[in-house]
Amino acid sequence: MFRIFRYRCIILRYIILWLFIITTIKLTTILYYDLQQQSIDSTSLALPFDDTNTNKDKLFNPITNSNTSIIINRTTIEYYRKYVERKNYEQFMYNKHLFSSSTRYVLLVQVHTRVVYLKKFIEMLRSVETINETLVIFSHDFIDPKINILVTNITFVPVIQIFYPFSQQLYPDEFPGLDPNDCPRDLAKHKALAARCKNAPYPDKYGHYREVSIVQIKHHWWWKLNYVFNSIETLQNRSDLLLLLLEEDFYLSPDALVFLSKMENEQAKLCPECLFFTLGNLEKSGRQFEKLGSKVSIAYWHARYNLGMTVSYSLWKLLVKYAEEFCNVDDYNWDWSLVYLVQQRLNYPRVMWSSATRLIHLGSCGTHHKKTCSSESDIARWQETDKFYTNNQKYLFPTKPLSVHLKYEAKRAVKQTNGGWSDLRDRQLCLSFALKNTKDISQTNKKI
Repeated sequence: MFRIFRYRCIILRYIILWLFIITTIKLTTILYYDLQQQSIDSTSLALPFDDTNTNKDKLFNPITNSNTSIIINRTTIEYYRKYVERKNYEQFMYNKHLFSSSTRYVLLVQVHTRVVYLKKFIEMLRSVETINETLVIFSHDFIDPKINILVTNITFVPVIQIFYPFSQQLYPDEFPGLDPNDCPRDLAKHKALAARCKNAPYPDKYGHYREVSIVQIKHHWWWKLNYVFNSIETLQNRSDLLLLLLEEDFYLSPDALVFLSKMENEQAKLCPECLFFTLGNLEKSGRQFEKLGSKVSIAYWHARYNLGMTVSYSLWKLLVKYAEEFCNVDDYNWDWSLVYLVQQRLNYPRVMWSSATRLIHLGSCGTHHKKTCSSESDIARWQETDKFYTNNQKYLFPTKPLSVHLKYEAKRAVKQTNGGWSDLRDRQLCLSFALKNTKDISQTNKKI
């Protein structure tokens, strides 16, 4: 009897020991995963460019460019690439309970690193009427925990985050980033050929070689457009979608979405041939709400009408059909490349825009701003814009039918391109975004 009792105790000990081991393994796995998540969401994303001495025992690859030594943490870069791949695959929707199968408007926001602007942008969105009936997709080309916190804390509208998977942050020392063997921007072609740098045969029309920070903007713009229509699972088979293209330093009027809907509803009467709607108006007259609050203007679409423009599903299909024009034209600007495409293939399509601007571009810190910029002064402009729309509140949300203020008949043909887009690798990567029709576009072959 005692021997049986002893054997039972031994068996029980082994069972307890194995349960302890299995539980420990599971807890360790969960803890490890949580630590991975925290390292993305709550630590500084300056890690890929870590020039401290804290990681000396890790694998580094030093790069020298423009007399600046940049230390690249290989482990961290690979980790963030996997993070981007996973996020784009998961397509997690925050506030999904607000999303409806009847949601048509998708606000597609291209975000870089301007946290101050993004914070104000999100605050502004809350005051836009019917915003909760839309889907907001933030498309990032830089991973930053401060940006992630701002976006994931939004509660008043459905939100999805996607990440451009070929950013300079993820490929700092190889194409599509800056390959150490690429030609310097201003190197003469004969010297580039003699030096045998990688893109020596491909200077632009002005004799310059590619600039990574410049070409990335066009790549990102084109990638996000195709990714949303091609690969966002929730939006598949939705030919009724209308994308409103925004950036983090844009300011929408409180009635912007209501006015956009009104333009759509009255399009058949006002401009049945229009392919674009635009909420912004760069003209000085665009501030005259008392006179123009319920008016629209019509013209042949051009780069000046890109401020808060829309892209419908049917228009996107046309752009993809003629993607070679967009991707092969020697112009680093997405809007001028689009002008070239639509003039070549779509016979100067029309645009209808709000005569009294429903969108204002406030940022002075960006690609085309060469002077000293100040986010503080831009915040002051934000406050001025708040006041501007408050003062014109009685002219917002027009109830009477819209009427045409101006209709321009002149066709402004593209006479010359701006260069900066001659590298064969950029052109082929650009085309791959249009031709790739899978959920996980991050595996596109980037090496030409």
